[in-house]
Amino acid sequence: MTQLSRSGQTPSMAQAALERVIAHERRSSDPDDAVPTLGDLIAWAVERIESGRDPQVNSPNSVSKYRGVARLWAGHPFPPDDEDLAGDRSHIRRTTPHESRVRDIPIDQLTPADLSDELERIAELGAGSLTHLRALWRKATARGIALRYITVDPAVNLRLPAPTTSPETHTYKNGASRPLKNSLTNEQLTTLREKVRIRHPQQRLDVADLIVLGTYTGLRINEANSLRWVDVHLGSERSFLTVQGQVYGSGKAREWKPMLKRDSSRRTVPLPPAAAELLRARQRGALDAQLQGASPGDAYVFPAQRGGLPDQTAARKAVRRKLDRAGFPWVTFHTLRRTVERQLMDAGVDPRVIMSVMGHDPATSWASYVDSKSVDVDVAASVLE
Repeated sequence: MTQLSRSGQTPSMAQAALERVIAHERRSSDPDDAVPTLGDLIAWAVERIESGRDPQVNSPNSVSKYRGVARLWAGHPFPPDDEDLAGDRSHIRRTTPHESRVRDIPIDQLTPADLSDELERIAELGAGSLTHLRALWRKATARGIALRYITVDPAVNLRLPAPTTSPETHTYKNGASRPLKNSLTNEQLTTLREKVRIRHPQQRLDVADLIVLGTYTGLRINEANSLRWVDVHLGSERSFLTVQGQVYGSGKAREWKPMLKRDSSRRTVPLPPAAAELLRARQRGALDAQLQGASPGDAYVFPAQRGGLPDQTAARKAVRRKLDRAGFPWVTFHTLRRTVERQLMDAGVDPRVIMSVMGHDPATSWASYVDSKSVDVDVAASVLE
């Protein structure tokens, strides 16, 4: 190709180069128009994620994950007055402090080598969220391109380094070792269901039913905690629940929305007899409570402690305390989900049924199977009893 100028091979490239020079000169004379650093653009990306304006990040879990990654590994500051957020979504305890070496680099001076070296350093510290960190960098650099500070994305095609630690060397925040195969045996499952029924005198929010329901259904914790009574169908011959949405927000801003992690999460989950009876007993208790006076949480299976809409943060903390006191510090709510999946697989249930019950994404988990709407999921109820 013929070189049209020293600034570019085509008129458009030459024009873009000229605009960059003019913009650089303007910023040099105007301190208020300085080139943003990578950290500045990450702050923009985090604010966009937290406000719900990022279409690629929808679920509360994903929002919390990106927020935690930004604070732990990308140098995004922690709120000075909120200690709880300092460990938000950090199930794996980080023992080595990390100071980001790329956070303060102006975006027009950032190179792929800078980011690659930073990934290597973070991997050596045992981080398990490199994919999310790379995605966060991509959001920040895409903003830099949109603002015309750069024309080439330094975060594109970054290769993730191999992990330097094995899964069994990790520990949870409560100090428990993280098992390589994080699921319960049938004996452990029976013991857990019994132990969580023991009410601790200092426990205000009792989440025993929430945990036990998780052992029968494999729901994600936010899905289970957001169940409404209209989602529960208790029949004499067939009982099931539908997952249609979940509660989003915190504090007074909590509200139920018909949004889920992905489209495949919208599903029908069969209820074994024991799970159906648990919900019948809870429904009777809810009707008795309504006679004492209505509250905003009456429509939900697991309302907040004071009768409001379910509080996801409070439920997570209560589940953690309950499992610790039951003698299962290494178990998380997701362990129950893995256990249900293992039970179904061990019983030889059709993988299409497992996909439908668990709400797996067909494009990534079960790509070779048909649409979950075409399969009968009731066969799973007899296995999970």
